[in-house]
Amino acid sequence: MTYPSRKEVIQEFRTRSLLEATRSIIATQGFDAVTMERVASEVGITKGGIYLYFRNKDQLILAAIEEIASQMFREFEKQVDRDVLPWDRLCQAIRTQMEIMERHQDLLRTLLLDRRILRDNPGGRQSRLLFKYRERHEKFLKAILDEGRRRKIFPPMDTANAAFYVNRMAIGAAEKRMLGLSQVSLEREIQGLLRFIALLLRSNGTRSAKG
Repeated sequence: MTYPSRKEVIQEFRTRSLLEATRSIIATQGFDAVTMERVASEVGITKGGIYLYFRNKDQLILAAIEEIASQMFREFEKQVDRDVLPWDRLCQAIRTQMEIMERHQDLLRTLLLDRRILRDNPGGRQSRLLFKYRERHEKFLKAILDEGRRRKIFPPMDTANAAFYVNRMAIGAAEKRMLGLSQVSLEREIQGLLRFIALLLRSNGTRSAKG
């Protein structure tokens, strides 16, 4: 087994510290508060030292956002049981997505209200880096819906479109909470969304969501 060198360990620790400091500043004060001097100060290195890891502020911000997106998706995959029936798995996926977004709502609220991180066109590098996690998430949902169709638990449908709509509904419910437009508990929010999706699917396999 090959172990990382001391230099590699230090670089990994420093990079992670810089990304965590950047995410914290974005979540509490927004993109405009992020400067190379501020992040370097938060981590305890000189401004010159930060340029050993990131070329400029934009690269630092994008790396921080991509890191949290990757972390959220890994957390999501870990919590969804692939061995349960498709409807139960879909419920788990929606519940897990909502719970993760609730935990990270300070950062996600900034991303919702300030879209400058996606200022390039849809085919641009920034958009591609961040949208790949949405595509992976929707592919995960599509696989659940495909299995449900094959087992006749779900009705015939365009599962790619359905996965997109299910994802957007979960994001919309989370956005409503982030903007202070919902006064109900997270659990009631999730149950309401699941009941609505159950009605849309109109399948005997979704009866458990109506309780």
